[in-house]
Amino acid sequence: MPVVFRQSRSWWYAAAVPAVLAAALAAALGAGRGTTLPPGAGGPAGPQPAATAQAVSAPPAEVLYAATQLLIRDCMQRRGFRYWPVPERPVPELREFPYVLDDVSYARRYGYGGVLERRFQAAMAADPNARYARELPPERGAAAVRAVNGDPSEPDALRATLPGGGVLRRSGHSCASEAERHLYGDLPTWYRAAKTTDNLAGLRVGRVLADPRYTAGVTAWRRCMRTAGQDFADPAAARASVPEPASDTVPASEVGLALAEATCATNTGLGRLARRLDAEHQRAIERQFRTEVADRLRLEAAALPRARAVLAAG
Repeated sequence: MPVVFRQSRSWWYAAAVPAVLAAALAAALGAGRGTTLPPGAGGPAGPQPAATAQAVSAPPAEVLYAATQLLIRDCMQRRGFRYWPVPERPVPELREFPYVLDDVSYARRYGYGGVLERRFQAAMAADPNARYARELPPERGAAAVRAVNGDPSEPDALRATLPGGGVLRRSGHSCASEAERHLYGDLPTWYRAAKTTDNLAGLRVGRVLADPRYTAGVTAWRRCMRTAGQDFADPAAARASVPEPASDTVPASEVGLALAEATCATNTGLGRLARRLDAEHQRAIERQFRTEVADRLRLEAAALPRARAVLAAG
């Protein structure tokens, strides 16, 4: 069975929190803000006991994420800064359909999910870490950037070559790295394996979209859509035609188009085909990157007891 590491907007938000904080700090520095956040302001310093207890018994990926957040919080506190653990999925209902929307009930309720995306963006804007960053004076902002992410130009910085090309670097002395070193032990191996496997989804989706079998399935889907009065070359074109929502109400026109897409994806079998091709290409990609996949699974399994201990301690 293929191992699929979660890839979604919400997942990106969770994984990129330190980078988002750094970007917000940089913006604050550029704006010349000089007002400090009053002590105790901005929200709770960590999860409530009930939430922590629930996280201890959560699925492994959620346990590891929650523990990483607490460890970053504690590291930032030791370095004289504040950090608020953020939810991994601030909008749990938000889903991605990289090939075709084939969930009729989802389409009927959310259309293409533009309203959920709007909620997601609001959650990012309301992040207490970003607010804290905006309130820091410039010199404190620069120090906070170094604390959370370090300097990627350091000679001993962590490195990972991405499947699609390019190299990612991160300081091994940052709070993000300190948290992961506590959990995973072998930080260079973890960083390489995590960043590589995190980026396999894009590679997989590209291969499915280029697969002639998927292209043939889209042809049948397109005929179905024309019969329904919707003329689009492919699902991506249909979604691109939908404007950004102006309110928290899903427009009827968006629901109508999304329902047509989902119904045709179901009736023509495009949704089933896409899932089958996705699994097939995932297996091939895992064979290609077997070392990185195996390293990640091994390190995550070893980290779970430590992560649960972190959560139990709060």
